[in-house]
Amino acid sequence: MDLDKLNYFIVINEEKNFTKAAKKLFITQPALSQYISTVENELNTKLFDRSSHPIKLTTSGEIFIRNAKELLNIKSNMIREINNTGKNYIGTLKIGISPFRSPYMLPKVLSKIAKDYPRIKLLIFEKNSKEIEQMLETGELDLAILSLPLSSKNFSFTEFYNEETFIITPKNDFYLTISENGFISLEKLKNEMFILPNKKIKLREKIDFLFYNNNMAPNIFLEAETQESILSFIESGLGIGFASKMSLDYKNWKNDLLHFSIKEEKLFRRFVVAFKADRTLNEIENKFIDLLIESLSNKK
Repeated sequence: MDLDKLNYFIVINEEKNFTKAAKKLFITQPALSQYISTVENELNTKLFDRSSHPIKLTTSGEIFIRNAKELLNIKSNMIREINNTGKNYIGTLKIGISPFRSPYMLPKVLSKIAKDYPRIKLLIFEKNSKEIEQMLETGELDLAILSLPLSSKNFSFTEFYNEETFIITPKNDFYLTISENGFISLEKLKNEMFILPNKKIKLREKIDFLFYNNNMAPNIFLEAETQESILSFIESGLGIGFASKMSLDYKNWKNDLLHFSIKEEKLFRRFVVAFKADRTLNEIENKFIDLLIESLSNKK
């Protein structure tokens, strides 16, 4: 029995459905079902009552889940105790972050972590916010960089950055003439073509809500998955969009584009480092958060 895969049983019990659990675990449903059956055959007992809808634990399954959680906690605590015994940390730091944020937030921080803890292996998972939260929930991540609000109450977090999102336009005198003191009204942009992040990106929810609040149906020319693509398209004159100051500072986009605060309501995003509420951060994880705060405080 694979200790690391005990979490499969916990997720199935939470989801009450093999298909949903497989999606959350990022494996195929047949592979998940086959593994569960293998363990049940090994134990010579059924752990799930599949005739029930939704499925539920058998008596044996309840015993199994209770002990599986204890074993996973023991393993986690053991690794943390070992990792906290000195500077010769051996282990893996698994961090989830949106590909929108990764190039702007992580390079300097990770270079310092790698220098101070050379025996640590760093794994960065660039996913959309929904996937990151799922991976954090299932224990596949140690830390996750996300914007509020979070979808689960099972997370604790440290807030580290509050960032304004601006309207971004090509360097064109037209936009300067319709702006005022660094602000531009959405009303004056109603005939413009917008280049927006796709709906998998959490920022898109904020943008859609902004349009909804101001009774505006934007003309969406195209959608993209990365901030770099959006800024490239805007710089080429294909439309206008949204981005943060941090992303504009990266590769000096601010020299090629214009940015304006939104007149109707400034758009802010609060960023946090999230982690499972039932665990205590080790020295490296706390160090990562401290370095992140230090790094971004210099950008304000």
